[in-house]
Amino acid sequence: MKFSPIMLDSLTDSGRHLVRIESQAKDEKTEEWLQRLIFDHPDLLPVHEFDESFAPLIPIGREVATKSGSIDNLYISPVGRVTIVETKLWKNPERHRTVLAQVIDYAKDVSGWTYEELSNAVLKASREADSNEKESLDQIVAPHMKEAGLTLLDFQERVIDNLQSGEFLLLIVGDRISPNVALLTEAIHGVPGLDFRLGMVELQLYPLEAGGDWPLLVIPDIVGRTVEKTRGIIKIRYEQEKPKVAVEISEETGPKGRISLDEFLQKTPDDLRPAYEQWLKIWESKKFYIYWGTVGFSLRVMVQGKLQTVVEAYPEWAVSLIREVDAEKCGASPELHQKYLSDIDPVPKAVSYLALGKKFITNENITGEDLMILLKAATDFAEAVKIRGVVD
Repeated sequence: MKFSPIMLDSLTDSGRHLVRIESQAKDEKTEEWLQRLIFDHPDLLPVHEFDESFAPLIPIGREVATKSGSIDNLYISPVGRVTIVETKLWKNPERHRTVLAQVIDYAKDVSGWTYEELSNAVLKASREADSNEKESLDQIVAPHMKEAGLTLLDFQERVIDNLQSGEFLLLIVGDRISPNVALLTEAIHGVPGLDFRLGMVELQLYPLEAGGDWPLLVIPDIVGRTVEKTRGIIKIRYEQEKPKVAVEISEETGPKGRISLDEFLQKTPDDLRPAYEQWLKIWESKKFYIYWGTVGFSLRVMVQGKLQTVVEAYPEWAVSLIREVDAEKCGASPELHQKYLSDIDPVPKAVSYLALGKKFITNENITGEDLMILLKAATDFAEAVKIRGVVD
């Protein structure tokens, strides 16, 4: 059971219930309004709850044309993970019956694109938008690459891999979600050839001041998501708005959930595998928090009640280093980060990468011995941060 938020101006204030905005048939709130809201404020979408590799969201286009129609909102993450969003308002019931099939069609289309075709689609959408900004994909993501410690080449390579595998996050976002659509979302397992995740996000909208829309309190709520139970081909048909789902079992591989330890090690180069095996066991014995995503894992520590990432690893691509900015997020002192730098000194390539502000070092640039050194240094750093957090 859900309750409306209560606004309190002070400890002695009697308070007032906030009234949720209900989109009406003839009001000014259109799906374009909702698209703009989440495009300008991508943090409203809780993509990290599906997999943190989709975060942070970088908005790259609205009304991005595909063969099946135009994608409402298109996003990408610094590591090249694509998020496709289809918006709908409760007052438009006709779209409830088509939105699920539509967003899956978009995913099929995008999975057939090359990097150049994605970039061209983004640039075309930028030119057609009611804006003076006409940016290419590379121009849009460039500032985020520096912050993430990645090069544009790193980004392009990751995007190409993700397009080929169809590893997308598909989101249906609305002010309210039809139970029929939510039911279908929970029943869908995948489409052969695509490794997408699909979720439904309801944005509960509450004006903080009576009689106006702003300031606005927005509460995101995940009301549906795919759960893998059976691999197969999913067919959807609708009869009088009552959803029916037919499943045909197939030998083709369906979508995967979070990657397992065995899958991670199988995808890791032979010379690097022993280092991961050793340190993953050590981290488990130390009861560190290991988060398994769809393509890799992250090692996290608790800092002031919030988990912070110390290491990210992608078996077929790279492992992360700890930059000064990353150390600061973990509450580490400059001396602690300096010790980390000293610990990885035997790996000159890693030291030079950090000097350039890069966060990831790719597999081809390290040996198994290098990885042992990097993971031990990260472990010592994590332990120190963890102890400091307990002391503080």
